[in-house]
Parts: sequence; structure tokens; C-alpha cells
Amino acid sequence: MKSESENAASEEPAHELQSIDFPSPDSIEHSRLMGAHMPTAGGLKLSLISGKKIGCTAIQLFTGSPRQWSHPPLKESDIRAFHEARAETGIEFTVAHDSYLINLAAPAADVLERSRDAFRGELDRAEVLAIPWVVTHMGAHLDQGEDEAIQRLIDSLKLILEETDTLGYSSGVALETTAGQGTGLGWRFEQIGRVLDGVGPHPRLGVCLDTCHIFVAGYDIRDEASYAATWAEFDKHIGIDKLKVIHANDAKKTLGSRVDRHEHIGEGEIGRDAFARLVTDPKLLHIPIILETPDSETMHEVNLQRLKRLASGGAMGVQISVQCFGHYTDVYGSDAREIRIQSGWTLTDLVKKLESEYASMSDLAARCRFAVNEEYSKLDTILQEGDVVAVIPPMSGG
Repeated sequence: MKSESENAASEEPAHELQSIDFPSPDSIEHSRLMGAHMPTAGGLKLSLISGKKIGCTAIQLFTGSPRQWSHPPLKESDIRAFHEARAETGIEFTVAHDSYLINLAAPAADVLERSRDAFRGELDRAEVLAIPWVVTHMGAHLDQGEDEAIQRLIDSLKLILEETDTLGYSSGVALETTAGQGTGLGWRFEQIGRVLDGVGPHPRLGVCLDTCHIFVAGYDIRDEASYAATWAEFDKHIGIDKLKVIHANDAKKTLGSRVDRHEHIGEGEIGRDAFARLVTDPKLLHIPIILETPDSETMHEVNLQRLKRLASGGAMGVQISVQCFGHYTDVYGSDAREIRIQSGWTLTDLVKKLESEYASMSDLAARCRFAVNEEYSKLDTILQEGDVVAVIPPMSGG
């Protein structure tokens, strides 16, 4: 019997349902640090532990509630447990995200002072946890003038950096590109460049680029030309050397819509090709990538595997398990097998693949019933990542 790779190679090149054959992402060493924003419910250390379980080599976390202004100092036991978990998991990179309430460009004096105090607390916690960067949005001018708001943001950053410089802090500030919703700052590279110039060169001030945010802000990255043009603009106004973290998120909304809605990798308006370019771009290989995609409990692992496959030079595809029953076990085996199929494939497409690879499995569609995740399913059912497909011939108990 031919191996799967031999059968794939012998298929006609024009066959639309050509089998995908590439190595498992977990079997490949990646120079790229990749991971996701992980939950901390039950303790900060769990962000590392749960990140390790899904294959992260980098994680992002909240060091305090993102919807509270103030937080008590971290307990020594929690700090120690976090450091121990980092050593045990071997996760090489951690980054924190600050509270959603903070506005370091706020026009109201009381809100501005509160924001500065809260962000100083973010840096305090990052420092004791040895987290190198705290990602923050650049604030909003609230219809009180963009120029004035940018100057307040510059003043805020200067103050906070100077205070923490005197204490010998290592943790720095990464200004995140934004989608341009409302009166938020940071949706144009020029705005970020003005802030960096205003603060002046500082080793603890950098930038975090979010792919969804820049796309809906109007920076296209979907083809080779637009991708190159966008990075040229970034380098012109900000500088690649200032980039410290990338948030990899597809976008639900269209180019230039200025609506911040994240989507799963390859399933949104940005699409697979842009992320393939991103994770293999030689000039960005040293930059950690963090996912903030929806449905984190079920989809962070899926999206991370997609990025790893793209980084390996492979197609994203969909991984499923197939188990045959009855006399088909003589040729396929009795155990479930993990295989990779193309995104959007239905049961009909899977049947064609099996029939092409195993001569004794001809006429599967006419002879068998099929169950997806233990539910009998029609042949037009679209298969999803992680589905378990049972092939059930007559007289096998089905």
C-alpha cells in the first residue's frame, strides 16, 4: 500500500482536492516566539501553565483587573509562583497589557492623574514579575484637540519613565497601534512617531503593532506590494527598531473601517497570505507574536497552530481525526488517524480523498454513513478543526 505522501505526489496537479502534506508544527523548531493572551483566573502563574499546554513560547497577561483603577501590591507568594512557573514551562517571553481605563492623554486633570498613577502601578507589577514590556493604548483626546492630547501623552510618558528610571526599572512601555475608533490616538503611524520624537530616545519606550488595528485603520497588508508599503511607512514614521511586540489578529471589518473587531487567523478580511508573510518575514523574526483572537478557550490553540504551520512554510489547513469501522479497518486500521485537509472541505471532499488513496474504499458515499463528533452528518457538512469523523459501513453496528 502506498504511503500518504506517495499517493499525494501521484495525483494530477490540476486536482482541486489535492492532499496537503507537510510536517506537524510541533515537530519543527521555531526561532519565532509565538503565543497568546492567557487568562490569570486562579493566579498569575496559570497564564504560563495554560500557555505551555497549548504550545506557547510567549504569552501576554493582565497583571491586574483590566477594569479597575487600583490594585493591591502583589503578594510575595504570587510573585515567587510566577517566577517558578516561568522556569518550569520554559516560556521565553512575557508581556503585560494595561487596564482599559487608563488614558494617559486625558483632558480632565483628575482622570489624567489617576491614569498616571494606575500606569505606574502597571510598571511596578511588571518590574517585580520581570516582564519586559507593558502594552498600552495611546489614550483618547475626547474631542478636546488631538495636538493637545499628544502633548499630554508625551508629558505622561516622560514623567513615568523618569520616575522609574531613578528606581532602576527594566520594564518598559510599548505603545500599541490602534484601530481609530472614536477619538483614540495611535491609529496613524505619524501620531506614534510624534510621541516617540516628543519623549526622545529611550530604551524603555517601544511599540506594539496589532495587525487587525492597522488594517482597519487603513494600512493594507494583504498582498506583497501593500505589505511592503505598509512596513515602509512604519519604518519611516516609527522605525522597525522600535517594534517590540506584534499582536496577530485577523479582522472582522473591512480595510479602513476603523472598527476594532478581531477574527481568527485566515478567516477575516486580512486573510491567510498576510500572516504567512508576517511570520516568515526575515526582518521580524526576532519580534514575539501574541494572539488576541476570539473564543480564547477553544481557539487560541487552533490559531497558534495555524501561525506555526505558516511559519513552517506549510498551508494552514484543518486537522481532523478519521476512524473507520467494519471491514475497512483491514486497509485503514482500527485506530483513529489525524490527517490534514484544506479549509472549507466537506465530508464529500474527505470521501474523495479516501477513495483516491485507498482503492478498496471506492463508493464510500453510497455504501457508508458518516458521523462527525458522534452525530450522523450529511455529506455537505463542512469539517472544522478538531472534528472526529467516523466512517461506518453496513453491518458494523451503525
